Amino acid sequence: MSSEIMVILDLSYEAQMLLDQQGVDLYQELRQEVPSIRLMHVADPEASPGSRDIVTVISVTTGLVGALTPIILRILQMITPPNRSQTWIVEETETVLPDGSRTIQRKRILSKQEQHLPQPHDEQPRKAESETSMQDQARKNG
Repeated sequence: MSSEIMVILDLSYEAQMLLDQQGVDLYQELRQEVPSIRLMHVADPEASPGSRDIVTVISVTTGLVGALTPIILRILQMITPPNRSQTWIVEETETVLPDGSRTIQRKRILSKQEQHLPQPHDEQPRKAESETSMQDQARKNG
């Protein structure tokens, strides 16, 4: 029988904003993909001593923990608007509780975002501003 691993999803501001803007509940989406996961709320093991930081934890069997990252990435890619080019990254860290009773994996979800909005009329003013700035800088230094 496989043991269970607690997985903390640590969403970056960009990831959380995208989910909110698109009206997507990542935990519900994960539950649809992997019906055997359980959601819990526990004290954050990385919080400072005495802190009451509570995090949502997904509890999955060790055999399914590796499937979470590709599912998360696929969900985020599906809901990313077409006018954005984003690369989603999942950084993983693993902690074993001091008594060895449980393994906790933290998946930090980050994005590198670049807006792709067609604005050809803005390129000329930017170039002119850039040239003016360089000329001003040359005058100051010269």
